[in-house]
Amino acid sequence: MRGLIGAAGLLACAVTAASARVDNDPDAYVVNFYTGGGSDGVLFAAGTANQQCTNLGAPDISVVSASPGVTLSIRPGSFVVTGTDYGYLVCEGQRMQGTIVTGTGSGQAVIKVTYPPVGQWYTHTLTLPAR
Repeated sequence: MRGLIGAAGLLACAVTAASARVDNDPDAYVVNFYTGGGSDGVLFAAGTANQQCTNLGAPDISVVSASPGVTLSIRPGSFVVTGTDYGYLVCEGQRMQGTIVTGTGSGQAVIKVTYPPVGQWYTHTLTLPAR
């Protein structure tokens, strides 16, 4: 019986140590909402990642309003991180998968960006210059 209790105790210690490593890793739980765009025809881009720049899902982007003649295209794609809606800029300068916005026309458009995993959202005003 004593051997069983000793083995169970060792197993419990091993499980506790393994889970402590995960629970004490703050990078695994921090969610950053990244933005980019302004070059290569991309007006705006957004992505979600943790502190280790691991992608946590593509944001949903919708058009709230747009000037007459402004047409936006929203699709999955990669972009270079240049800013953040929330979080730390640990991934600045890195290429990330997310959602990108391109457009034609001149005027302004307001977009709503909803980030996974909890649905936090922000609006952005995009200005398309006259060409």
